[in-house]
Amino acid sequence: MLFISDVHHGLASIKNLPTTKEPVVILGDLINWIDYRTGQGIAEDVFGREIVIKLIQLRKDHNFKERRELWSSMYKKDPDSIQEKLELAIYKQYKEVFHALSNFEVWLIPGNVDSVKIIKETMTKNVNYVDGEVLDYKNLKIGFAGGGVPTPINARGEISEEDFSLKLNNLGKVDLICTHAPPLINELVTDVITNKEEQGWDSLKHFILKTKPRFSIFGDVHQPQASRWRLGTTQCVNVGYFRANSNYLELSSLLQ
Repeated sequence: MLFISDVHHGLASIKNLPTTKEPVVILGDLINWIDYRTGQGIAEDVFGREIVIKLIQLRKDHNFKERRELWSSMYKKDPDSIQEKLELAIYKQYKEVFHALSNFEVWLIPGNVDSVKIIKETMTKNVNYVDGEVLDYKNLKIGFAGGGVPTPINARGEISEEDFSLKLNNLGKVDLICTHAPPLINELVTDVITNKEEQGWDSLKHFILKTKPRFSIFGDVHQPQASRWRLGTTQCVNVGYFRANSNYLELSSLLQ
């Protein structure tokens, strides 16, 4: 079994995945709104590079108020046309990602940029949407709880802490808990490039301490201060920014 996260339309990285009959578990964020390293993505395609450079800087500064105002201003001229272009670009990226993954058995949960509706409309037959489920695999109970932490950006895939906590508690006791975002531990949520704390789940931290899974596996924070952390008896692992570096985590490496 391989775990990846933050695919962000990284078609070249998908080509680097090793051939396997084992499931490939994707921990969310399939499409790419903005690559904060290069500016590439849906926003640049629809709005142009000048706007995207401003959006990137405001995001790095955590200046969410001005970012929201700028984002709203981008729709004023012709909101219906802009929305149509965005939707077409989103559908296109999902279809391209699922096509690139067509030779793998895929287990998938959504991340903060994802649209659950569009995922379900575009995913291919080899993809299993496992959000909220517990699956048995090689004598391990693996729980899946997708969704993004609520932020001032209010991205499509964000859910409330309360809804996420309910999803976790419905899973019960598992050996592995798979989420998009990490537990709220400073070292796991701090991005070393922006030198700012990103998002993490407080309820996941409490779930881990209460139920003591062997592993907590996640992504979301692209350049974390710590990619591994011990929380109680649980080993917490960020599987890496797949679009940027083709990183994946093999289950067998955790169990050695």
